[in-house]
Amino acid sequence: HVFQELENGHILYLTKADNSDDTYNELVEMDYLGKYYKIYELNSDNAINEGKSEEMTMVHHDAIELPSGNLLLTVNGDTNYIEDIMIELDRETGEIVKTIDLKDLLPSEFYEEYDETTRDDGKVDWFHQNAVVFDESDNSIIISSRNQDLIMKVDYKTSRIIWIMADEEGWPDDYKQYLVAGTGDSFKYTAGQHAPVILPDQDNNEDTIDLLVYDNNVVVTRGNESLSKEYSRGVQYRINEKKRTAKEIWSFGEELGADHFTNIVGSTRFLPQTGNRLVNFGYLDEDTHSAIFEVSENGEVVFEANITDFPAGARAYRSERYSLYNNNWEYSL
Repeated sequence: HVFQELENGHILYLTKADNSDDTYNELVEMDYLGKYYKIYELNSDNAINEGKSEEMTMVHHDAIELPSGNLLLTVNGDTNYIEDIMIELDRETGEIVKTIDLKDLLPSEFYEEYDETTRDDGKVDWFHQNAVVFDESDNSIIISSRNQDLIMKVDYKTSRIIWIMADEEGWPDDYKQYLVAGTGDSFKYTAGQHAPVILPDQDNNEDTIDLLVYDNNVVVTRGNESLSKEYSRGVQYRINEKKRTAKEIWSFGEELGADHFTNIVGSTRFLPQTGNRLVNFGYLDEDTHSAIFEVSENGEVVFEANITDFPAGARAYRSERYSLYNNNWEYSL
């Protein structure tokens, strides 16, 4: 799940010491020529498998670079609950310098009474955190939970909730103060979503933030059941963080219908050079096909790639557009 470019132009990715090993437990910083700069060997005691795969992983969905240069990883703890903990890894020493357990933030009944999904190993995947992004404007993180159908903003220093964007179903009264209310006749909360990204300022309003999200539109715990699985889409929300309201600004995918419904995986990315959006429908045709669209702000498809003939269990988890030549590098002839 982890393959991304760092600020210095290197690649951060998750791998394993030998291809015959069953656990992905090495996080590697490498350049495009294959030179290793750092290898973090992760303890494999709490590794889990994804889906029906026999292979195990420690960093189950995401790893990001913090402004400090440290790495924030989504991992598992040593309890029966999985995919609900983040750790900050010191970039230089490899030490864990901060831990966030999402069980400390949300109602205990959400994990103690969770039965919406099950696993063969009996582990409880009540949250299923599949993304985290850092908001430098207020030193917070934005988290995506597939199995709670929510996107949540948390103060990174205090681990206190700032807001929660999710359907109001099932929330205790003392959490309703955090809920973001959708506005507009066509507003729909995400369901089983992936890959939120923060867009550059769109409206010159310091009270708002624009998020681009891949809405799988598969209700796991809460949401609009009548629309569930009818389509998947990339969607842009404008959230007024002061008023705790949100409205939809842009979307693409509804017009493609059920043919592009994506039960798992998928991503959206903003392309600052053009203002276009890159949308990855990663799990199509019974997991044999991924479709990547680059779409303009007015909804015009300017690029489409269809990827097929995957080996069993493989697919496009996310799509990115990178230059081989990082802006931080210097060149001379």
